[in-house]
Amino acid sequence: MGRFILYLAWAWEILIGVILITPIGPFCIACTNAVQPPDFIGRTAVVSIGVISIVLGVLGFINGARAQARTSAASAG
Repeated sequence: MGRFILYLAWAWEILIGVILITPIGPFCIACTNAVQPPDFIGRTAVVSIGVISIVLGVLGFINGARAQARTSAASAG
């Protein structure tokens, strides 16, 4: 169960990154307007944060898979 939650967390991080790099970005579900707070940091910064989030999510998946492979190899040998 713990591995499932860990992989779900990495998938969620990747999803958030994808939402951030889409052209409309984060938007209000009720009003379908893009969210732009008064002190908006800029589109370039938001896309950069989205890309970093995706990269961290993919690295988390890879690290989790490697750890699981090491654990199963150690228990088999």
